[in-house]
Amino acid sequence: MCEFTVYLNGHEDSDIVATNVIKSKVKPDHISLMDSSGKTYRVEKAYITKVDSIMAEMYLESMA
Repeated sequence: MCEFTVYLNGHEDSDIVATNVIKSKVKPDHISLMDSSGKTYRVEKAYITKVDSIMAEMYLESMA
């Protein structure tokens, strides 16, 4: 199973919004994420720009 590190608006450590993410779902006003422990994260007004399964990284951008 691939566990992703999710970044918002960049690629620095300070841009990480979640780690060990195993599930994501696009909603009309947010991205919903779930990590391997079952914790959920909600990223408001964002969209997915890139998913890299080799590096286990997902990139989001704000719509703001």
